[in-house]
Amino acid sequence: MRTVLAMLFGTALVAAAPCAHAFGPGGGGPFMRGHGGPDGPGGPPFRLLVAQMSPDQRVQVRQILRDERVQMRQIMKALHDAHEELATKSLAPGALTAADLAPTTQKIAAIHQQLLDHGVQVMLKIRALASPDQLAKAQATKQKLDALRAEMRTLLEPSDTPDSTDSELPE
Repeated sequence: MRTVLAMLFGTALVAAAPCAHAFGPGGGGPFMRGHGGPDGPGGPPFRLLVAQMSPDQRVQVRQILRDERVQMRQIMKALHDAHEELATKSLAPGALTAADLAPTTQKIAAIHQQLLDHGVQVMLKIRALASPDQLAKAQATKQKLDALRAEMRTLLEPSDTPDSTDSELPE
């Protein structure tokens, strides 16, 4: 029974992980404050574009984000409620199967999709404010950052040589 509960709790954590950042400091969701994934609509490429914008454009960006805040909060509340429902079902007494959790996990998946769709729409509104030159500058900066990340991975990856040992890794 302990193993089953541990597995269910682990599954709930994995299901919650993609949006856990939305409930931390700042909240508001992945597209409201630039907390999206590395290549997602709210991630660094979005910030690179906004960094190229004029002060007037940034005012427009803030207004777009303000206008979308209520809908984003509604989506995030629905996601939070669905995660709570999953946690409640996972910890309820009695037998539990994947089929019992399927409606809730499907609801969570649908809300994730709604969150992504809304974020993309917000990103497109903001992107429409940018000039072709601003887009080009943001793209050039992104390419430089991508190259730097690739170089960092190369430098930090352990070699695949047979004489490398796990003892070299910190504990």
